[in-house]
Parts: sequence; structure tokens; C-alpha cells
Amino acid sequence: MASLVYGTPWLRVRSLPELAPAFLRRRQSSLFYCSRRSFAVVACSSPVNNGGSVRVRFAPSPTGNLHVGGARTALFNYLFARSKGGKFVLRIEDTDLERSTRESEAAVLQDLSWLGLDWDEGPGVSGDFGPYRQSERNALYKQYAEKLLESGHVYRCFCSSEELVMMKENAKLKQLPPVYTGKWATASDSELEQELEKGTPFTYRFRVPKEGSLKINDLIRGEVCWNLDTLGDFVVMRSNGQPVYNFCVTVDDATMAISHVIRAEEHLPNTLRQALIYKALEFPMPQFAHVSLILAPDRSKLSKRHGATSVGQYREMGYLPQGMVNYLALLGWGDGTENEFFTLEELVEKFSIERVNKSGAIFDSTKLRWMNGQHLRALPKEKLTKLVGERWKSAGILTESEGSFVDEAVELLKDGIELVTDSDKVLLNLLSYPLHATLASPEAKPAVEDKLHEVAASLIAAYDSGEIPSALEEGQGAWQKWVKAFGKSLKRKGKSLFMPLRVLLTGKLHGPEMGTSIVLIHKAGSPGIVVPQAGFVSMEERFKILREIDWEALNKDKSVPLESTATIST
Repeated sequence: MASLVYGTPWLRVRSLPELAPAFLRRRQSSLFYCSRRSFAVVACSSPVNNGGSVRVRFAPSPTGNLHVGGARTALFNYLFARSKGGKFVLRIEDTDLERSTRESEAAVLQDLSWLGLDWDEGPGVSGDFGPYRQSERNALYKQYAEKLLESGHVYRCFCSSEELVMMKENAKLKQLPPVYTGKWATASDSELEQELEKGTPFTYRFRVPKEGSLKINDLIRGEVCWNLDTLGDFVVMRSNGQPVYNFCVTVDDATMAISHVIRAEEHLPNTLRQALIYKALEFPMPQFAHVSLILAPDRSKLSKRHGATSVGQYREMGYLPQGMVNYLALLGWGDGTENEFFTLEELVEKFSIERVNKSGAIFDSTKLRWMNGQHLRALPKEKLTKLVGERWKSAGILTESEGSFVDEAVELLKDGIELVTDSDKVLLNLLSYPLHATLASPEAKPAVEDKLHEVAASLIAAYDSGEIPSALEEGQGAWQKWVKAFGKSLKRKGKSLFMPLRVLLTGKLHGPEMGTSIVLIHKAGSPGIVVPQAGFVSMEERFKILREIDWEALNKDKSVPLESTATIST
């Protein structure tokens, strides 16, 4: 608990326990002392007195999509709670009535659920500390604001907007901090009554000591200290009766028995105001942990100009929640080993707040993509096949999302898939036949000069005789046996055999395992497999193209005239 050392004169105030929830109630005789002039504060965060249980919260504002930074904060709260056997609370901070929407709230809840960060209390889940939307807690804020008014920790301020602007301008001219001068802090009762009778709008301002300092021990950043003379008396209730953010947050965290506040470092300056409110209301202080910002590669704050920044965008791009969670956890945390692959369950087991780094973490989209690929390929075979098969059907490439062709294609192509959406490209690549472009490339020159035309002639003869169709129809084993015999007849083996076959049958210099690829291309030619508009070039059409190649011109010019070699497709 924070220790307080006050100046004089003293103001003695009896607490009002009837306003507090059960776990915060003190004896009626408990006393709180406040100096109107100055005090020195040393605040050493200690857990809220709620039976020792860990309770954390994620409190998004429903004014837009869930940013990856917010998702990382939610994840760290979730992991901390689960690792300690505590509770993960979701609270919606919707006091910004103009910008907050239920649509945004629904989107945030959807993103959290998609990530697998299930909350123990919050919207849609019952709990003992609700309601869990700030807009539904106004009566509670007003109760505690009145308690502060009665204790003398806040006062009514009747300053107009024009007066406040003038104060800031004068402070700027004098090169002083733009803090409130305290005009109404010492007003007499008669002055206050006069303004109230006139109906002058007023705010509630918190009476900040003019001297002293406040210090906290942040679980991530260590000791943090502020001088109180830089703050000035701040507003806790606006003239329209709406509470200010810092007041709401403090009352909510205290009355919801939050033991640890884990949030972004941009909230660190708010801690000063919140700590003063905690003390004034005699609330136990939670422990604070301020997580570093997520930075772009140029070390600026990650924003839309750097590309996708919301969880929803990454979901639509084909990322898996497992990959997203794993990558976000590594932005500022590690288990002390070289391991970078974690499931959510493993993260819960390994996570500790002590290993969270206070330095800014760079968001690397390339590594995120790689990480997603690792999780994609780690899925159970049936789940991966179903996921990719459904994608191929919905993308208009295949007529069905399951079957032996899908099973074999996924197994062959999975190493080239990092996002589910990548599967379109790798399958279409397998089904295509860019032979002319390949032969015209400089990279194909060695293969062309290695008597590729002779291999092509023998291959065409084997196809026309029925050898190739028959071997392909029997499957992988029969095809491998035929290839071996074919190589023996040409006195070729190894690369001198497989490279020409790859070029002539797939139209490419590189690709997945050749034997399986050729058998799959043959299967794709069966009725009802590939959608006609997918650009598939069947085996029959490939050999038709091979017959039309002018090998003499190719060997002479090392290129194939594009106008004479249009690719045939269905």
C-alpha cells in the first residue's frame, strides 16, 4: 500500500463505506487525512485486497477496429490471468458517446473471440462486478464524485471555456506548464452559492497538492516518479454531468477488484491522476505494468500508413488466430530460449510479466507471415485439408472441396502455403503450363542446349503410344517405374533426366515434387475436378503445344516467338 506524508493544515474526513462494494468497505471509524496545501507521496503498488486473487482487465473503446497493439495488450492480460489462475475481465469504455458504436463493440468482441481470448466477466458473460459498459455505470461515478466533493478532494469550478483558454495562453507566455491556476479552489461559500443560484455550469476539479511527488513501481518499467507541481487541478466530472476518463477508470478498476493493470505505455501519464484519485477515495492501489508500443519498421508508431493494423484485416487476409496470437506474444516477450513457436496453451504455461521487455517492439509483417505458415502446417491433416479445400472451391478453382485430388494436392503444395489465400496461387501454378515463357528465359538455356528437343520427341512418341497415359492412370508407382525405363532408353538419369521432364511436362523449371505433380495434373483432367474457367492446361493440351514447338528456331535464336506459341487452355 502507498505510504503518505502530508503537510499542514490537516483536513480530517470520515469515509463513506456505504458507497463502496463489500470488498472495499472499511470500518466506519476509519479516517482519511488530506492536506489542502502539499504532500509528498511514495506509492509502492501492492495487490488489491480481494483475497489475493489475480484479476486483470482489458478495456477497449468501441470507436473503431481492434488494433494489433490493443490485441497484444489483451493477450498479455489474458496470459497473465490464466498463468496465475485468475480472472480476465472485459470492460467496454464507451464514455465517448459521439464516437462509440455498438457495431465497433461487436467487431472488437468478435476479434477477441477469434483470437481465442475468452473473458471470464464482461459483455455476454455474467459476473459479480457489472455492469461492464461504462455508459451503464454513471450512477456509480456520480456517487463517488459526490464523495470526493464532500471530503474536499474536489471542488466546483465555474470557469468558462474562454477563461481556461486565457489561463493556458498566460502560462505559455510565462513559459510555465499549462495547468489550471486554481481560481475556484479557494472560493468562499457565498461565491459558490451565487454561481449556483445563477445556474452557471460547473465542473468538478480534483484538488492536487502543490508540492511533493508521486512514485510507483511499475512491473515492467521499474520506478516511475512524477512531480505534482506539473499537474494542476484536473477535471473529474464535466459540466454536462459526464465523468472524465481517468475518474471512470479508477472507480471501475477499484470497484471491480482489479489487482493488476496491464496496459500500453501511452497510458503511463494517466497513472498520476489515477493514483491521486485512488488515495482520495481510499481505494487500494493495483499493481501497474505498462507495455511498450508496437513500432513500424521505421521505428515510428505503427499506423495505417504502414499497412494493415487491425486484427479484422489480418483475419480477412487469411491469417490464422494461432499464428496471430503466437506472433503478438513475441512482440516484447520471450521465454528465454530460442523457441519461437507456441500454442496458446504453451504461452499460458510459459508467460511471466517479468520477461516483458520495456523497449519498443518492431512489427515485422514478413515474420508474421512466416509464423502463420508454421501454424498452418501444424494443423491436423484433416483440418488443413478441409480449410484449403474449401478455399479452392470458394475461389472458383475446383468444383468440390474434398476428395482424393484435394487430399493429394494439399499434401503436395502445403509447404508453399503461408496464408490460406496463398493456396490459390500454388494450385493455379500447378495447373498452368507456361512452357513458352520458360523456354524463352535465360535460366532455361542449359536445359534447351542439352538436346531438349530429343527428349521432347521421345516423350511425344511415348504419349502417342499410350505408355504415358497408362502409367499415369495406374498412379504414382507405375509412373515412377515408367520414368526409370524412359531414362534408361535415353541413357539419362538424375538431373539430366528429371529437368527435361519437368520443363516439358509442367512448363516450369522449379516446383514441388515432380512425380506427384505429374500424376495430379493427370487427375485434374478428369471430369468434374477443375472449374473450366480456372485456366487449367490438360495433359493432352500440353502435348499438343509440345508438337508445335519449332525446336530448330529455338536452338538458333534461344527464344520462342510469342506470336507463334499462344498457350492453349480450356
